[in-house]
Amino acid sequence: MNNRRSGGHRALWVGSALLLAALAGCSSGGPDIVPVSGRVTRNGKPVPFVTVYFQPTSGRPSLGNCDADGRFKLGYTREQDGAKVDTHTVYVVYFPEGSAGPAPPDFKDIYAKYGTPELSPLKIEVKKAMKDLEIKVD
Repeated sequence: MNNRRSGGHRALWVGSALLLAALAGCSSGGPDIVPVSGRVTRNGKPVPFVTVYFQPTSGRPSLGNCDADGRFKLGYTREQDGAKVDTHTVYVVYFPEGSAGPAPPDFKDIYAKYGTPELSPLKIEVKKAMKDLEIKVD
């Protein structure tokens, strides 16, 4: 009888170990998000007060508002900074009603080339955290 009990405990222990190993390999179910920040420039000069979007091949975009020096930090959700690990189409827009300052002087030219995900030729692959990324909208 003692052998049956130890066999049952062994099976329970092995089953528990397998379950824990399986759970350890699982993530929260969401996409991998990594921090991304940088600067938008045109002809070497900052592009201030625009919003930069990173549109992944699937899923929601990340976005960041540029300050007066063209610097941004992407947000994925209100609670989570960063962008999805993926290849992104990058585009920029300007919202006068929500901006901290005036549109860049040549924004019409920028928007004509980089203003929508369909138009923008910019592709950036996000594999890991990116700091001081320069996005050139020349």
